[in-house]
Amino acid sequence: MTMFSFAPLTPDHFPLLHKWMGQPHVWQWWGEGRSWSFHDIQEKYHSYTLGYKIEQGEKKAISPFVVHFQDRPIGFIQAYNAHDFPRGGFYVKDIEQEPSQSIAALDFYIGEPDCIGRGLGAEILKGFLESHVFRYFDACLVDPDKNNKVAIKTYAKANFSTLQELASSIVMIARKEEKKNPIIIFGSARSDGNTLQAIKTVIKDQPIPIVDLKELNIAHYDYSYANAKDDFISLAEKMVRHNPIILATPVYWYSMSALMKTFIDRWSDLLDTRKDIGRRLTNKELYVITSYGESVPRGFEDAFSQTCEYLDMQYKGCYYFYSGDNLELSNGNAPLASEFCEKIFRESPSFMSR
Repeated sequence: MTMFSFAPLTPDHFPLLHKWMGQPHVWQWWGEGRSWSFHDIQEKYHSYTLGYKIEQGEKKAISPFVVHFQDRPIGFIQAYNAHDFPRGGFYVKDIEQEPSQSIAALDFYIGEPDCIGRGLGAEILKGFLESHVFRYFDACLVDPDKNNKVAIKTYAKANFSTLQELASSIVMIARKEEKKNPIIIFGSARSDGNTLQAIKTVIKDQPIPIVDLKELNIAHYDYSYANAKDDFISLAEKMVRHNPIILATPVYWYSMSALMKTFIDRWSDLLDTRKDIGRRLTNKELYVITSYGESVPRGFEDAFSQTCEYLDMQYKGCYYFYSGDNLELSNGNAPLASEFCEKIFRESPSFMSR
């Protein structure tokens, strides 16, 4: 099992911090545009080792750690109350969605060059959130520079979602217990046909919002974005406020419906003109509900799973509702639907490596 641990920062770690600050991938984002001597490191981090930082003449609590991977020190991470220190370009109180919640903030980097690009960052963050941050706070903020693509992707994989895009940074948040908040996007030529029955078999009476694509004006993808004023962006804004996302479509000629294909084609807009929305798809769960009348088509789920792979979403599976005359297959609809519903609302397993 991959093992991480977090050692409280001490003066003995200062040579490590000095070495890491000299690494280009660290200095670019942490160097403040100047070179760092060993004395600079001592001066900056001495009070940190005592558990505080001076901010406007007051001692503010801060918790810094050296990250160990397989008993080897590889990076630095620190957490603190988000309200105690000014953020670049925004006030925490202005972006709070639930003011009663306590909010931390953290800073993090991997210092050892040979540990970059191995997928360790997201796992370190998940472990630190569970073992140190969420013991005391309800949520945690980060605000990486917009040009720091690696950090943004890493935070997203660690379950941080985008709250706000600023001029020079992306404000992201992770919550201690993210409640399941599903939405169903329904695309069929018939609004009252077998696919709607499939949806109801899964969700029963649960108050999950259902958006019928047939009732909206969503045009085909256009390279010149001449369709910018249709209903797609408003639906995308609504969709990314939910997790998981459930797409419901009948099987038409071995694939999804034309309505659903047009809708998914338009997700390209979120990679080009509306990246602020597209970033919020990262790490979201995607489920599919479909109805079929003869046999399950080969490769039906490939388009959905590969879309998730491309967008760094999590493809979670498909429920197949049989609408034909085979009584044995029909009798299997309800128990399979119950299993699928339980899967949607089941709590995610806790992070175990620390």
